[in-house]
Amino acid sequence: MAKPKHRPFCLSVKGHVKMLRLVFALITAVFCIADGALIYRKLLFNPSGPYQKKPAHDKEEEDL
Repeated sequence: MAKPKHRPFCLSVKGHVKMLRLVFALITAVFCIADGALIYRKLLFNPSGPYQKKPAHDKEEEDL
């Protein structure tokens, strides 16, 4: 009985799939950390929330 030819793991199909998973996991981790840092920075510099517009009647009085 002939033994199947030994192939290095990184050249097999399973190896490619596992390497792709690793790359996507690393990219996802980087994006999650960057997203968290941006949210933290936004909340740190603007803790009251997004800019709120004044009502229209207040705006008209200021223009006069």
